[in-house]
Amino acid sequence: MPFFVINKIPVFLTWDKDKQLREEIFGIENVFGSYIQRYGQKNNHQKKFKKALYKKYIQNKTSFVKEWSEFDLYDEDAKSNIWDLIYDYCAYYGCGYISDIRDDATNFIDDYMGQNFLFPQGRTFMLNYYVAPYNWRWKYIRRKKGITITTVIDATNVERIVGNLANFTIFYKDRIIKCGEVFDITLIN
Repeated sequence: MPFFVINKIPVFLTWDKDKQLREEIFGIENVFGSYIQRYGQKNNHQKKFKKALYKKYIQNKTSFVKEWSEFDLYDEDAKSNIWDLIYDYCAYYGCGYISDIRDDATNFIDDYMGQNFLFPQGRTFMLNYYVAPYNWRWKYIRRKKGITITTVIDATNVERIVGNLANFTIFYKDRIIKCGEVFDITLIN
C-alpha cells in the first residue's frame, strides 16, 4: 500500500481503508478492477487517492486524523497489514528495509497458495534497521552508513497494532516493538 502525507499528516491505508477509498473513487462494482493495471499504462490512482484524502481533510480535520491517520488493528487485521505497515514505515523515515528469509521451496509454496499478495516476503520476514552510533556526525547518518540491526517480524504472532505511520506500537505475546523516530524492542516476561 502506498502511504500519503496530507498537510504533514502521514496516512497509512489499511486494506479496509484502501477498499473504502476505492469504493468512493471507482464505485463498488469497480473495486477489484482498480487493483489491476495493464502493462504500459500509467497508474494515476495515487493522484486520485491523494485528492480524495485531501478533500476529506478539508471537510473535517479532527475527524480525518482519527479516521484516516490513526489505526488500532487487532488479530487478523493486524496480521494482514503488518508487512505493508513496516514497509511504509521504512520508506517514511528512510530507516531501513525488509528482507526475505524464506528458502526457495517456501517461496514457491507461498506463491502457489496466493500468500505473496499480502506478504511478498512471507509471513515471517526480517526488518533491517539502520543505527548510527551516538558520536557520529550528521554527514554519516545522512548516508545511512553504520550499523544495521535486524529483527524478525512474525506476522502470525502479532496481536495488535496501535498508532499512526509516524509512531506506532506492535504488540506480541512476549514483546512490544515501538516504531517511530526511535525504534525500540521490549521483551515481556
